[in-house]
Amino acid sequence: MTGNANYNPTQIASLIAESRLDVHFQPIVDLHDGLVIAYEALTRTPADSPVRDLEGLFRSAERHGLIWPLEELTRRNAIAAAAVWPPGTRLFLNCTPAVFADPRFLVSLGRDLSQAPGLAPDRIVLEITELSEEQSVPELADQVRRVVAAGFQVALDDAGAGASGLNRMMALRPQWVKLDREFVRRIDRDALRQNLVRFFVHYARMSGVQVLAEGIESAQELQTVASLGVRFAQGYYLGKPGARDHTTSAEYLGQLRSRWASVETSLPQELAEPTIRSVCRPMGCCEAATPIAEARRAATAPEAGVGGGLIVTESGRVAGWCSARAMNTTGSGTIRAIMSTNIAALPGTLRLHECLSEVVRTGADELADPIVVMSGEQPVGIVRLRDILRIVATEGRLTSSGRTGTTGLPGRGKADEHISEQIAARRAAGADHASTHADAAFIDVRAFVAFEGRHGRRRADQLVRDLAEMISAVVLSSLPDAFLAHLGEDRFLLTAPAGLLRARVARLVEAFDEQAAREPEAAGRPAVLGLCIEGVLQSATCCRDVYRLEQRLREQVRDGQLAGESRASGSMLVFHDAACPTAQRLAA
Repeated sequence: MTGNANYNPTQIASLIAESRLDVHFQPIVDLHDGLVIAYEALTRTPADSPVRDLEGLFRSAERHGLIWPLEELTRRNAIAAAAVWPPGTRLFLNCTPAVFADPRFLVSLGRDLSQAPGLAPDRIVLEITELSEEQSVPELADQVRRVVAAGFQVALDDAGAGASGLNRMMALRPQWVKLDREFVRRIDRDALRQNLVRFFVHYARMSGVQVLAEGIESAQELQTVASLGVRFAQGYYLGKPGARDHTTSAEYLGQLRSRWASVETSLPQELAEPTIRSVCRPMGCCEAATPIAEARRAATAPEAGVGGGLIVTESGRVAGWCSARAMNTTGSGTIRAIMSTNIAALPGTLRLHECLSEVVRTGADELADPIVVMSGEQPVGIVRLRDILRIVATEGRLTSSGRTGTTGLPGRGKADEHISEQIAARRAAGADHASTHADAAFIDVRAFVAFEGRHGRRRADQLVRDLAEMISAVVLSSLPDAFLAHLGEDRFLLTAPAGLLRARVARLVEAFDEQAAREPEAAGRPAVLGLCIEGVLQSATCCRDVYRLEQRLREQVRDGQLAGESRASGSMLVFHDAACPTAQRLAA
């Protein structure tokens, strides 16, 4: 696909009229766990078509005024195919700038989605393809705001390409950036390319943007971009584009996972250093125009958090903060008059050393304190410089206790240590030793991302805390030797000696459902999923084996290929690693 071919209007119109266009899909992989989280839709022509240069086809269509019907057809075909995908799988749709900015675009997109029940806007990522210098960026920026308000996400293709690439990123403010292929090609042998990717990863963390590296063609390129902090990737090495039934086949996904796993084992373990989100204190918000007396009442309300003040916003943006002391010493006027503007608002994903670097780099005469911690565009709390420095002073390094900030439970690092210890103990004491843990259960919330999108991060965090408390009450109270860890977001791990988890996890699932039905404040809360794998710690050789088996079973359950044992309306699934052929094969 060189883009050099010229096609006449008759050829293009014929393809559109006869719907002689196929859609192939290329997987987008999450490099944290090797799972396919999305597919990019790519247009293909039938084998007998004289039109072979697809890039040339779209350039010719744009020249002849036929780009709108051509993209409308390909978009409709892709959405129809994605309607039957597992929940949560995203669809990336390519859009030329001219079509994306067209006033008809949102209406047409909504009409196509109405024919695909179950495919919500938040599963669609609209990928704006390359921009020429003469195209109107302000017009595109207005459309980006409209489509994001409608629930869609936006990706900017070929990020960083061209002299004005960074200007366009700032103007369009996409949720995703796809690194230009030139950044990825031979990146394992080019220090300059590596530094450029580090820059984009840093930009993404500061801006709440996801970075996706495309054009991955070798294990060395994949390993390098992953080690630089890139979260998502696609390319021929991970999977070539193909028909939907081919890209979801067991053979195709097995090859993809095998290639990811061969690289994943060589990557450094996750840093123990905590994020500022994990150490921040919850804090309520108020508008700058709020009367001081009203703000004082809001700061003492139960839902205001424990920060001792309020984050102040204006026109949807963080404008400052006001301490409880300032509110108590002044009785009249608005919060704007007494708020402090000497603050920094930083993404909660920053590690502690990154946070310190950003604050020092502000160049202010006084260091910003407190620091407002952001989740996307929403403030969630504050962290003070003295809190960060206390961690450094008490531990001598920028590391945490290994417990998560949301629940206080052991985190992923502690879970890895525990699994490794159990495997070593089993080897030393024998596979059937009663004191070693044999079974593992993974527990998470169904449709957690959708719940967080509807209700916000604060309520989502409360849901996770409620689940942690219920796991402790239902499982740990009757099984004190069990191990419980919070692996991140809504995902928990339980381990215990053989045969002790199944009934308790089933009861947990039922109790969580019963509470949602019984208590008004729990209404509308999603159910939980319990995935219990019996005997997995007896067969695993390392902690990675346990997580890989869980991921593969979960993926097959999601695709309807495995049923397990159903409890509580399908929320409880049990697999026997020692006896289940499927689990044995997946663990190999």
